[in-house]
Amino acid sequence: MSPRHNLISDSWARFLYRGSLFLLIFFTCGFVIVTPADLISQALRNKQIFDVIIVAAIYFAVGLVALIIYVNRLYSVRVALSDIPKRYVPGEQDFPKRCANTIESELIRCRMIQEALLPPDTVSHPGLPPPHSEFDFPQVPYVEVLMESVKLLETKASTLYPTLRRKPSMSWKEYVLSLGQYVNFDEVLGHRFIDAYEDARYSGRPITEDKFKDMMRMFTLLLRSIDLPDKGSEASLEFVETTRGWDI
Repeated sequence: MSPRHNLISDSWARFLYRGSLFLLIFFTCGFVIVTPADLISQALRNKQIFDVIIVAAIYFAVGLVALIIYVNRLYSVRVALSDIPKRYVPGEQDFPKRCANTIESELIRCRMIQEALLPPDTVSHPGLPPPHSEFDFPQVPYVEVLMESVKLLETKASTLYPTLRRKPSMSWKEYVLSLGQYVNFDEVLGHRFIDAYEDARYSGRPITEDKFKDMMRMFTLLLRSIDLPDKGSEASLEFVETTRGWDI
């Protein structure tokens, strides 16, 4: 819808609103005036001046009260709007005691509902960390964490010797077996971790939280154990030197 069409629609709506309001006020005033006008007319014809004064006084008093109520309402609305936003946070002293107690009880009820809807801390589904997990990767599947973690083995080994990189066609088990020829590390722990890694990734069964924690502990110890051979192992060192520039 074009802006011009919107402008015409808004103008037409305002015209209808104001026109209907004017007609409503006009007919209301007409119906209200008819009765006292007829009473005053009859009183004048009968020369009952006292009745004219009574009718006029009553309608004047009603009109004066209506005017006072309207002015007071208009003033109250303007004062309330001018006080937005408030210059302070309303406290209990700003409300009647019954209203303050009602607000407090409703806040407590809402807090109880919110706590009841939260999952308990004991919730743990295989494959994902629980809602209040001790790990720094909430809602990240365990297998994705393991896939990234195992790459750190290659990073640590290639930091010691840049040539110790895994071929794209080489499995992680083959890579760990080949590392034993060039660097020192806990081979038994390495084989256990890789077996657990391949089972977690390819078995199709989501890994549990306890098993994941065990694997991360094994991985941490394995990563710390990777180091260069001792200086006394001349054969190993010479073999690594000859592999510079090769894609291992």
